[in-house]
Amino acid sequence: MTALIAFLLLALLAVGVSRLRLHAGQFRLSAPMVGPLFVDGGDADERRVNHDLDAVRTRFEQHPTWPSSGVLGERR
Repeated sequence: MTALIAFLLLALLAVGVSRLRLHAGQFRLSAPMVGPLFVDGGDADERRVNHDLDAVRTRFEQHPTWPSSGVLGERR
């Protein structure tokens, strides 16, 4: 009886895994604040710098002037 229950549980597990279509690409290693660890195309610092440059570029495309502090004259 125990062998039958074990067989049924293993069969259900096999059916579940085949339906989920698991593959190694779904389980990439990543770290918080860094992103994917083992990715071709540079290290985390390079990706971060490129992301920051893209953010600055799009900010100046939308608003081409540097924001001012709000104080325009000399105050004492």
